[in-house]
Amino acid sequence: MHCHRNFGLMFRFLTAIALARSSSRALSLTLPLCAGIILLSACAKRGETFLTVQMCVHDEGGVTQLKKLMQDAAQAENLQFVDGSRETGKNLEVMGADKALKRDPSLAINVGIKGDGGIYVMGGNLGLPSYQVALGFGTGSDPEKAHRLSERLVRLLSAEWDVETVPQEKGVFPMDGCGGTH
Repeated sequence: MHCHRNFGLMFRFLTAIALARSSSRALSLTLPLCAGIILLSACAKRGETFLTVQMCVHDEGGVTQLKKLMQDAAQAENLQFVDGSRETGKNLEVMGADKALKRDPSLAINVGIKGDGGIYVMGGNLGLPSYQVALGFGTGSDPEKAHRLSERLVRLLSAEWDVETVPQEKGVFPMDGCGGTH
């Protein structure tokens, strides 16, 4: 099972069902979001994510720089950079999650790199301080290329910020000194 492909299909399918059954836009977005979280959890349990790192990018300039570094790394490996941050922020606001998160939804970070054969990097800051970002790397069917991408990207990120490897058994956690709101 290629989790990143199935996630997109599952999200669109459940959104269509929820929209057909509900007049509430917030509810129509909640069902697919919950299903997506469950699907991503299942992917992680299958061991497809071989590395997770986290860092504090400190401010909007750091967010812009992170996106540029990811875009450059993707281009160097003939992969596609994806930035869903704006859409994620809008969806969080529509759902009312901005009130629950107690922060501006425009600060949402949702970025990734995807390629043929299921190689992926997924990054975001949901549930973390505004400028803390976690990135998960998946091998897909080409572990050599996936590891090369992870090494390149972690090297680029480490030149700018303190990058911490997240132990598999612990998961991502708020970093001391990153500031911002959760």
